[in-house]
Amino acid sequence: MSVLLETTAGDIIVDLKYKQYEIESYNFLKLCKCNFYQNQCFYNLHKDQSVQFGNPLLGYEDRKELRLKNTSVEGITSEPVKSRLLKATESPDRSGKALKGSLGNVVVQKQESGQELIGSQVIISLAEHGLDATNAIYFGDVIQTSWSTLDKIERFAVDDTQRPIEDIRIRSTFIIYDPFLDGRHFPTYEVSLPIQDIRLPQTLVDEFTDEDPEVRRDIKRKELSLEIIENMPIMGIKPSPRVLFICKLNPLTRAKDIATIFQRFGAIASVEIVRDKSTGHSLGYGFIQFTDRKSCEQAYKKMEGVIIDDRRIHVDFSQSVKAATKAINR
Repeated sequence: MSVLLETTAGDIIVDLKYKQYEIESYNFLKLCKCNFYQNQCFYNLHKDQSVQFGNPLLGYEDRKELRLKNTSVEGITSEPVKSRLLKATESPDRSGKALKGSLGNVVVQKQESGQELIGSQVIISLAEHGLDATNAIYFGDVIQTSWSTLDKIERFAVDDTQRPIEDIRIRSTFIIYDPFLDGRHFPTYEVSLPIQDIRLPQTLVDEFTDEDPEVRRDIKRKELSLEIIENMPIMGIKPSPRVLFICKLNPLTRAKDIATIFQRFGAIASVEIVRDKSTGHSLGYGFIQFTDRKSCEQAYKKMEGVIIDDRRIHVDFSQSVKAATKAINR
């Protein structure tokens, strides 16, 4: 496993073919590291074909940062930030089919030379019998335990532009394994929240369409807009410094095993191992919430790379506010 995409439709875990497609894998991992994809929406959803993400402006015209449609990690680490694409890996043959779950970069053809370039725009195959692979470089696979999320995405209704009528957005990205040394500084973007062009479920829209005056309706819409991506259930909520993200777990490792091992750093409020909704099997990652920040920081310093049940685990501070949201809703 290389990357976890936490979306409003469910989690998507991707294995990258980083040895075969070094350029594409490096670019995608470092964009994730910079929080480039946070709050972006899925688009170009075609049933039994594919769905895309990675255009920062689509569904997000009011954003303050990263105002471009397609770029690479070289573009967002330059001064000033600009649209800059990378030469794609030369693939000897792309005449085959991209099977369901295949993840790739949408290819841009350079007009003068016909050279193939890639940036931030990503396509995921939803095709059971394979998708034409000539217009993308496929460098990863969504693991089968995440296919239930792809199936859910495929069921969303779309408008004439093939954008889902109800938004599917990326809440956050977690790097599970990065084989590439950073070698330089990568900025972590504090991505502003979309307000204007966000599509709510009809059930939520119905709650405030009759409200008056108009200003109140607009305020209500913005509040609900924040709720739909679950990044700010109330104003001021930020990812908790008391929550650790843990991954690369043995499927047999239980929550109480994690609690027993980590409790030496301090009192633990909760441990959650994320499981497949259909089978109940562990997806190999989860969250640990401590009662105080200091305990969480100690665990982060001491537990990175420790072997638990024959697996060398990875820990990081959680970028999610999921735990905070649960606490508020109790």
